[in-house]
Amino acid sequence: MFVVNNNQWAISVPRALQCGADFLADKAHGAGIPGLKVDGNDVVAMMDAITTSITNARKGKGATLIEAISYRLSDHTTADDATRYRSDDELDTAWEYEPIARLKTFLETQGWWEEPNETELAAESKKLIEEAVARYLNTPPQAPETAFDYLYEQPVKELRPQRDELINKSMRMQGGGHG
Repeated sequence: MFVVNNNQWAISVPRALQCGADFLADKAHGAGIPGLKVDGNDVVAMMDAITTSITNARKGKGATLIEAISYRLSDHTTADDATRYRSDDELDTAWEYEPIARLKTFLETQGWWEEPNETELAAESKKLIEEAVARYLNTPPQAPETAFDYLYEQPVKELRPQRDELINKSMRMQGGGHG
């Protein structure tokens, strides 16, 4: 399963100028696989498409490309200023379809979500994040050569000299840079 997040922009260029196809999912047909267009801001629709695609793949029915049609609500990078190439009105309209708010509204209208749920979830999430950050900060760094160890399923003999050179450089650096 392949998921393409079509956020409507390629940095500062509209998606329509980047690709002649009406939808990116249409490109799946060139690879001989089905392509689905899904509202990427609809969590329920995305879950359905993903579940169906995984089920089909596990049944041996092949791959699926899912185009999650969404909208990038923020700048592309810290160096980007999206106000240069899109209007405030366009952005305001896009915020009306923001996926977390949409999911919350759906759950509330179904009677499946209330404010105490949110308070509890926020506290639990904060705790999990703090624990994960602590685990990360306490994780010793990996040896540089592990980049070679897990790059391929089986070691590649052509990369062995590069891996050995990296180990030797690391040892020299740890020994004060002499060698």
